[in-house]
Amino acid sequence: MSEEIQFPKDKMRLCPVCRMPISVWAIRCRFCGETVGRPKKEIETFTVEDLGGETTTAKNTLSNEVLEAIEEFRKELVETPPKEEPTTMWNLWGKYKKSSSKPQDKKLQRINPLRWVIIFGAISIFTILSFFFGPYVWHQITVLLQGQPKENLEYDNRALIMLENNEPIEKVLQEALKAYETTNKEEDRQILIQVRTKLVEKINSVLTKESYNPLDTAEASRICSEVIKIDYDPQIQDLYRKVIEEISAYKMTLTQIDTVNKKATFHLNNPSFHLKEQTVSEGELVQDRFLVKQILSSRVRLEDTKITKEGKPRKLTISLLGEVKDDS
Repeated sequence: MSEEIQFPKDKMRLCPVCRMPISVWAIRCRFCGETVGRPKKEIETFTVEDLGGETTTAKNTLSNEVLEAIEEFRKELVETPPKEEPTTMWNLWGKYKKSSSKPQDKKLQRINPLRWVIIFGAISIFTILSFFFGPYVWHQITVLLQGQPKENLEYDNRALIMLENNEPIEKVLQEALKAYETTNKEEDRQILIQVRTKLVEKINSVLTKESYNPLDTAEASRICSEVIKIDYDPQIQDLYRKVIEEISAYKMTLTQIDTVNKKATFHLNNPSFHLKEQTVSEGELVQDRFLVKQILSSRVRLEDTKITKEGKPRKLTISLLGEVKDDS
């Protein structure tokens, strides 16, 4: 007698018409004869045994909410979220970061306004430093990269010839600087010192002319502005500051005249002087420098005690709401 072959029992489902139990593989109900087709997704049920449980008797059906929760938990285990890059000074402009696992949920990280303040401040400081010290730093970098000039280099230094020909002093200084930087010889260094001395003498002679002319101070300012771009010697820097101070001292305006009490009021535009307005009488000083000689109905006569020629101070006049002019 042959052994009876044992087949595993089919899983069951309910007929959608008569609600009787039929095999999950059946395509026609054996009770009502209706065609049932393959089971639909929305009526599929799972038991603990289907999910891999060891208990064969448990037949509890899991709800769709539980299945969805299990699926989301499985995705979190499989898909590890990317590590968020820490915020540094190099990514202050923000970056895209995922707030969820869905691509459509990406959003741009907002930037702290304090970071913009720090960036703007750093850029401003860098710009100011570059303006004042950029040429000098660039010159030092060039020297380091190219090395010190060799002693045996030759250069035809024409600075003294240009000086004798009364060529512009700023061009003469440029020639002297180029010669010394090329050869690094003591002879060229002495020529450079001589040209610098001539430059200082020229500027001082313009500033201390007996007759005051605003065009003279403007020319001195122009020369110093050109020279200071190529020569960083402290002597040149002091000369430039002196020119600026002279121009500022003469920037004053006569705003009021009291002919009865012989008083005059001046508005001062000199940043190096502590007062912005000063009222004086005859015999007193304006800005501790300009002596008030005479107060008239429409103008005031002054003397510049700082600039003298053969012991005589420079004579000036300033009209009401006008500019300082020569009174010689």
